[in-house]
Amino acid sequence: MKIELAKNAGFCSGVKHTLAMVWNNLDKMEKPIRIYGNLVHNEEVIKELVKQGIEIIDNLEYARDGTLIITAHGISPLVKKELLKRKNLEVFDTTCPQVLRVHNLAKSLSQEKRKVLIFGDISHEEVKGIQGATNEQAIVFSSEQELNKINFNPNEKYGLVVQTTQDLEKFIEIEKKIKAKIKGILIFNTICGATRQRQKEARELAKKNDIVVIVGSRTSANTNRLYEIALRINKNSYLISRSNEIKINWLKNKTNVGITAGASTPDWIIKEVIQKIKNLTM
Repeated sequence: MKIELAKNAGFCSGVKHTLAMVWNNLDKMEKPIRIYGNLVHNEEVIKELVKQGIEIIDNLEYARDGTLIITAHGISPLVKKELLKRKNLEVFDTTCPQVLRVHNLAKSLSQEKRKVLIFGDISHEEVKGIQGATNEQAIVFSSEQELNKINFNPNEKYGLVVQTTQDLEKFIEIEKKIKAKIKGILIFNTICGATRQRQKEARELAKKNDIVVIVGSRTSANTNRLYEIALRINKNSYLISRSNEIKINWLKNKTNVGITAGASTPDWIIKEVIQKIKNLTM
């Protein structure tokens, strides 16, 4: 069995940046240490943080003292402003620089009196944060169907930004549709470079290999996107979080397998998957 691993599988620079910030400053943080949501979307990474005594919370009312870590996905500037008012709380912000760039663009468009559109998943932390940068005035949509339901005002100016982990091919289609609907709209393709590269590699792997294995958490937007892209091209595409999910029948009568992984997937999990495939096909 020939195994082809995508060049850019695994941690992106934003995830590396976030994890390094936390690990390098853990001893200096005021306790208790809490994270609002998942620092990155990978259960194994979260388990390691919990082992260090870090608490994962989903309600900011629990963050009244100690240190609160803001995740790589960012948070609404409106919420952060309120958190900074809490006298006994230290806010440690690890937001990915690429996400902060989208916040700033959205805020700038809003200040120019443009109605901001966000192409992204409305329930995702990153999108909620971007929306907050516009004082919650942005319109979020995730598909052409949702776009068609928006009532555009011909007398209003518009601007568009994109969730950093969106599907590039879908965005290109959305861009065509929206240009036909709104004259003079300012469009910023804010899908990050790491996402674009990983999606390109997923397409290439799906075309060249008998099967494709995508490694990462099912809670990870960018990992799910890789799976969707590969599956559109190659029906023998599988999303797994760990090596024990690999089924031997996937590999039966196959000669080559392509492997890629989401931007929050640790190297050791990828290596574990590769070794499992080798063991099953020896």
